[in-house]
Amino acid sequence: MSVNATLSAVELRELIDSGKDELALLDVSEEGQFGVGHLLWAVNVPYSRLELLVEGFVPRLSCHVVLMDQNDGVAFLAARRLSELGYTAVSVLSGGVAAWREAGHELFHGVYVASKAFGEWVENASGTPAIEAAELYRLLGEHEDVTVLDPRTLPEHSARHIPEAVACPSAELIYRFYDLVPSPKTLVVVACGGRTRGIVGAQTLIDAAVPNPVVALEDGNHGWLLAGYTLETGLHRQFGAVSETAAYRAEVTAKSLALRFDIPVIDAEQAALWLRTDAMANRTTFVLDVRSPEEYASGHFAGARSAPGGQLIQATDRWIGTLGARVVLVDDDGVRAVQTAHWLQKLGWEVHTLRYQAVLNESPVLCEPQATTTISADKAARVEPQMSEGLRAAPEIKPLLALELIERGALVISLDRSDDFLTARPEQAHWATRSRLAAIIPQAKHAQSLVLFSRDARVAQLAAVDLSELLPGWIESGRIHVVEGGLEAWSAAGLPTVSTDCDSLRDEDRIDFLFWAHDRRRGNKDAMRTYLDWEKQLLAQAQRDHPGFPLFRGGAALVATHSHSSGEDTQ
Repeated sequence: MSVNATLSAVELRELIDSGKDELALLDVSEEGQFGVGHLLWAVNVPYSRLELLVEGFVPRLSCHVVLMDQNDGVAFLAARRLSELGYTAVSVLSGGVAAWREAGHELFHGVYVASKAFGEWVENASGTPAIEAAELYRLLGEHEDVTVLDPRTLPEHSARHIPEAVACPSAELIYRFYDLVPSPKTLVVVACGGRTRGIVGAQTLIDAAVPNPVVALEDGNHGWLLAGYTLETGLHRQFGAVSETAAYRAEVTAKSLALRFDIPVIDAEQAALWLRTDAMANRTTFVLDVRSPEEYASGHFAGARSAPGGQLIQATDRWIGTLGARVVLVDDDGVRAVQTAHWLQKLGWEVHTLRYQAVLNESPVLCEPQATTTISADKAARVEPQMSEGLRAAPEIKPLLALELIERGALVISLDRSDDFLTARPEQAHWATRSRLAAIIPQAKHAQSLVLFSRDARVAQLAAVDLSELLPGWIESGRIHVVEGGLEAWSAAGLPTVSTDCDSLRDEDRIDFLFWAHDRRRGNKDAMRTYLDWEKQLLAQAQRDHPGFPLFRGGAALVATHSHSSGEDTQ
């Protein structure tokens, strides 16, 4: 297939439904644009960071990639860049996402849509029991035998959580359960920010047949706040090292789960063979280490990427970008990979588990969670995909030399996200995004040179690629520079930054920021209600778009074979 081939919406729909070959649906719109409306199974790979992200999502160069945009020409720019990287089967959706809607298909707003719709499917298929905020408030106030587990990440928990909740990220629930909940009579409440991880976390424990009554907190933190209660901040209660007894019980539980749901196990030789032969076999294998990032950093299987299991289910499209691919989940205990595979399998992925003992680096495995600095709830909730090292299109200069150029009349351009730009930037900086660099060219032509900033220079280097075409000869003549180390190095050199309010950028220009329900974590109750209503309708919308949801590729929809609850069904 030629690099710049176009597909109509009708042709793309037929291609998706056929399921004959692997397929990557990449929406190269910026994050705010993507969040307003996108295809169900599309992965957001913003043009501003395309070359830094695409390898992680589409590692096989011969995979068929379909690019889509806002019908603004960005997908064709992206197709050229992918061709330069060696991708050989790239198509563009003619007319962009608007053409998809005009053809009568669904567009979805929000992020992590497939995963969140899946959470609603889990509740619907399994009858996952829930407890209302008022009842939990009463139980906690009367000091009843109840344990609240927060399945989100440590930074999210630290930002805000239900009072008395224990931080226990989703993938750790079975692994840590028997230490955190020693009595089988304790009511266990799994409480996340909204709905998805609370539902999936509770159902994880129910499917694992723990002896306790288990429920999800209805609507999570949002439901708690809407009921008039307050949240706690800081990291006060968290899981610790696993005892031998708890580890043994967790392993037995995981083996039973794997047997009941027919979760396949492979060895390291098989995983390595798949990675070596993917290109020849026209297959893609994602090898993902579902342990904590600290454990991954201490030693991991060659070729594996860090993907903490709970986050992988919450935001699958931040790690897996090729539909029909094979997924191998790695851990060293035989528990967390099985737990995660249990759900990925129901999402329709071909998934295998690998138990692997890595040769550790000098630093020891960190079995206990580390203290975390409280950051904003919005930043804590971001799921950042892994980026590659990128490329170097323009010369990099030290911050002090950049300052000299600025004082001599250089135009300063920041390529950071707009919210980061508003938080901190050099005083002289103007904001731009790579997909709209043409807008700064008239101003640039009146400057002596350009000085480009981004957090760590990688995004700025990608913008330099486009600027070299918009301003021919400028890089060769030394008129385009990227600040080495970006804003981080600038600040470390003691150079000043400024912040400003949101009014300094027009909302319509901030195409990288999703304004929909954006202040739900800042106390806006209307935004909370809007968000919860959106989550609850996602399953119906997904099933209108793909009647077999959650399965992507053919076959009968998976039906839950487990009981609806273990212990009491507390509503």
